Amino acid sequence: MTKTIEHYSEKARHYYDLYNSVEAESVHSDWKAFLQTAKKGNALDVGAGSGRDANWLAKQGWKVTASEPADELRNLAQANSHNSVTWCNACLPALTALPQQPKTYDLILLSAVWMHLPEVERPPALKRLAELLSENGAMYISLRFGPNDEARPMHPVSYEELATLAESNDLRARNLNPVPGKDGLQRDDVKWVTVEVVKG
Repeated sequence: MTKTIEHYSEKARHYYDLYNSVEAESVHSDWKAFLQTAKKGNALDVGAGSGRDANWLAKQGWKVTASEPADELRNLAQANSHNSVTWCNACLPALTALPQQPKTYDLILLSAVWMHLPEVERPPALKRLAELLSENGAMYISLRFGPNDEARPMHPVSYEELATLAESNDLRARNLNPVPGKDGLQRDDVKWVTVEVVKG
């Protein structure tokens, strides 16, 4: 992941502008039903990037912890951040640098992050995320299907792999896109699947 993190830091302004060019609401329309019914609590945005999603959740009343290991991107996002967002330099799989409080989160978001994790790091990552998820919370993980980018390496993903990992952590996964959805940045060769993960 080091190469990927360095790349996002070096190209911070590019990715900050790119991600903010798309509305969070359209990117995350697959799970808007959860947002409409859930009680606003603590949210964790893993790989928060430009802060687009963290700010969007904060505006809806969530108290958000945004973890972003790319220093320059985090600094840029933090300078333009909602006051209900707390930033930190925590990185998967261990997320050791999260704040002491809260201990668990009612909403955990991994948007365009999972494909950057090598296969060997996914079991400990999901185990850690399971520990951080509150009893009635929900986790949303987007899976990217498309070509690799050598500058920020991406690894093959599948719903089946994620569902098996979820099951081994007493979690239940649900594919919200049996037909992969189009890319928000209009890339023809990139498609997305959103997976909802809950306890039990």
